[in-house]
Amino acid sequence: MTRSRKVHSRCRAIRRLLTFSSQGDASFKRKIVVLLALGLLVRVVLMPIAFHPDLFWITYHAQRLALHGEVTKDLSIQPVPHLLYAATIWLFQPALSPPEVVWPDEWALLDQEESQGAFDMWMQITSAPRIHLTLFILKLPHLAFDLACAAILLALLRERSRGTVVAFAFWMFNPIGLYISYLYGRYDVVAAFFIFLALYFYDRFRPLSSLAALTLALLSRIIDAALAPFFLIGAFRQLERQKRLLVGALVFGAVALVTVLSGALPRVIALLDRAHGQFLLAAKLPIMLHDELVLFVIAYGLLLFSSLEKDLSCYTVIRKYSSMVFLTMFSLAFFNPQYFFALLPLLALEIAEQPRLLWFHMVQIAGYAVYLLNWSSQTTWWLLLPLNPALFSTLPAPELIIQSYANYKAVIAIFRSLLTAASLWMAYLIYRSVPLAKHVSGPDHQSPCRPS
Repeated sequence: MTRSRKVHSRCRAIRRLLTFSSQGDASFKRKIVVLLALGLLVRVVLMPIAFHPDLFWITYHAQRLALHGEVTKDLSIQPVPHLLYAATIWLFQPALSPPEVVWPDEWALLDQEESQGAFDMWMQITSAPRIHLTLFILKLPHLAFDLACAAILLALLRERSRGTVVAFAFWMFNPIGLYISYLYGRYDVVAAFFIFLALYFYDRFRPLSSLAALTLALLSRIIDAALAPFFLIGAFRQLERQKRLLVGALVFGAVALVTVLSGALPRVIALLDRAHGQFLLAAKLPIMLHDELVLFVIAYGLLLFSSLEKDLSCYTVIRKYSSMVFLTMFSLAFFNPQYFFALLPLLALEIAEQPRLLWFHMVQIAGYAVYLLNWSSQTTWWLLLPLNPALFSTLPAPELIIQSYANYKAVIAIFRSLLTAASLWMAYLIYRSVPLAKHVSGPDHQSPCRPS
């Protein structure tokens, strides 16, 4: 009888546990669905109401391919988003604004470094027929890759915990991410998807697939090249653990040989220098004569050297070092507004583990918002010209509004410094949480040292 009672008691306990688990699972799914629906609604509202001329400078070359079969030299610069835009334009061409209005031949005369000339055509594009529908269609690739990022984020987090819900909400409603993808209208979310994918493969101990995804990220946004040394070191350590080091060396050697023989290497180096070299080397400490210390290079070197003492074959370690790379980059280097998106996928994953980082991210958001004033109305009022051209074209520049109360240059400098302070402190908190062991044992095909 006693034994029967014990069995019955255990059965009731198991039923309660299963019921609680089922209720928790249903509650988690309900929260995710609500966040997804609200996030999708916000995106659909923002897509047709704003743009920066960069969107049409970039898609000019894509539409030359889609509508005229013309391959311009700019298609070789970050080709993945260009090809996505070309496919979108080809598919929806009848519904778009007249190409001669939104993509006039003047675009062909503008070099990438002369994109300021695009602002002369801002009002022309704004007044184009069906401009709202055109903006919505051109941002469809952003939406597709944004939602794909959300799916991989959930796959990487696995646990149905409060931290996962917070991270998912962070991704769906991050004001910086929404601004860059749907108001400014840049394609950085495409590169973010491939970074998520690289981490997904890395977590599952598939180093060659991870490097392939990272390559696609580089072909979408060259700034992600900053992660390449860390991923290469970690991938070779994973291959070593799998006893496939020779295979990895052969694949890497073949890729390097093709890159050199094809003549692509000098172009990649030139692109890095033209697009980001002047920014990354801008913050310096002069010593004497031509002797200078470049702050970002010092910080990047310290991160790279310290990573050699860690187990970079570990998913958690590579993820944290990737976060720290971009936190230090945006702390110690000048950056265009859209570049900041590179940090967001990594920060979403880190916030699931350390929710307190959200408080410092709020400081980043405030600093970022004021940092946008470096570009005056071009990154503020003028983005909203499709809503009301007469109103937003006549509003005073935001820095002039600030100038009536305080020195606007000092205000921008203060908030930029707060952005740097918050980012460096976040990098420190992340570094403190990096697993200490250099080599962690684990199954051959499963990433070790995931957070428990």
